[in-house]
Amino acid sequence: MKNPNQIIKEEMRKLIKKSCKNESTQSEYYKFQKALLKFYFNTIDVTIDYESRVISLWNSKPRSMDAIRLFDINEAVSEKVRYTNLEETLKGCLEDGDNASRFYKTMLFYYNNVKEEVLDGAVSA
Repeated sequence: MKNPNQIIKEEMRKLIKKSCKNESTQSEYYKFQKALLKFYFNTIDVTIDYESRVISLWNSKPRSMDAIRLFDINEAVSEKVRYTNLEETLKGCLEDGDNASRFYKTMLFYYNNVKEEVLDGAVSA
């Protein structure tokens, strides 16, 4: 029998697979992919370039030893991650732990249930 965390990770893998079927910044799953990467890499912003297969990450690491100004984009450091398979890259970002499970539950609720229920309600109304 699977424990709740295993079920959550399995459902996240299914959602990741579904999100990678249409690689476009216009896709409804682009925000999901960005949020997952932001959570995993603990960054302030993420951009996915599907064409060149590059993920750009902006971290809030300071450039100097001065006091850290929280979320000052001018002080952010950009890093690039190249990938060959986005689905496998996103699946590799899944972690264990209470914080991760809470985040994944939120993502699953929003991207699996709410949009479908809203669309079903709009169609039947």
